[in-house]
Amino acid sequence: MRLNGPFPMSNLDRHADAPLKRLRYALALLAAVILAGALAYHLLSGLNVLDSFYMAITTLFTVGFREMGDVNARSKIFTIFYLIIGLGVATYALSNLTALLLEGDLRGYLMERRMQKRLDHLKDHVIVCGFGKMGFQAAWELKKAGVPFVIIEQDDTKGRSPRFAGEIILYGNAMDDLMLERAGVMRAKGLITALTTDADNVLVTLTVKQMRSDLPVVARSAKLGTERQLRAAGADHIVSPYEIGGRRMAGLLLKPEMMKFFDVVLQQEQLELGLERIVIAPGSALVGQTLRDARLRHATGSLLVGLVHPGCGLQFNPPGDERFQAHDELLIMGPAEALENLTRLAGKISQ
Repeated sequence: MRLNGPFPMSNLDRHADAPLKRLRYALALLAAVILAGALAYHLLSGLNVLDSFYMAITTLFTVGFREMGDVNARSKIFTIFYLIIGLGVATYALSNLTALLLEGDLRGYLMERRMQKRLDHLKDHVIVCGFGKMGFQAAWELKKAGVPFVIIEQDDTKGRSPRFAGEIILYGNAMDDLMLERAGVMRAKGLITALTTDADNVLVTLTVKQMRSDLPVVARSAKLGTERQLRAAGADHIVSPYEIGGRRMAGLLLKPEMMKFFDVVLQQEQLELGLERIVIAPGSALVGQTLRDARLRHATGSLLVGLVHPGCGLQFNPPGDERFQAHDELLIMGPAEALENLTRLAGKISQ
């Protein structure tokens, strides 16, 4: 759906506003013709204001109940030209009004305005550039996780799946900074670029990083060897579907049990098991405690898989004497309730 925003007018904006602009123009022209007719009948036939407008309207719409005032040669000549010109204007205005009501232009315009209001208030969302097979799946995973998102797609024939009914889809060029602004890039928490070619994904990444260098970007790499260009453009994460697919196919034969384990973790809707990254807030009750003393599994029901101290790498299965620090990142696995318990504990201020 094409949306308008509080930015300079583009071709999309002009296209969306065209029906109402035509109607406003036609109604203004119709009002001018009626006003001119009323003024002429007032001057030529000596009618008062009310009777002048009455004659102008009944004549214009060919109602013709009766003629009023002084009917003379000048008023007859004016009436002839008034009907020829005014009837064309009235027909044009009525046809535009009919098009808005019957052809759905007005309904579409109002829907776009409602969608734009949603977009204006959207924040901490993910922008998905490209709605092909990979972009479709990425958006679907975001939808299942309850994460708000905006899709940018060049082809306006895509995005009609009932799965994404009511979602915000912008049709245009994802490499255009105006389109990215409309998608809320300054308020987003991440961007996925899954366009067809690697060159397009590089340009999207460059454009986004110029607009907002701190925004995490996940880029699709269609060909092996293009990761370097994407990394140089500023992509934080690079995904090669062929490489990942090949690894998974080999893994299912070499380490099938391990692959099943990862399936359980990733497909959270099956066993309500999640894998989350939780940051310890400064002043949290966990700061200064050892893993042994904190007893996270007993206190929250979650399992600590890994620990990242600020400026250090990831420690898998850290020892019990390791101490928590402010801004530590915890890699936690467990049910949704356990993850929520640990999130609260990590943010709870020590008394």
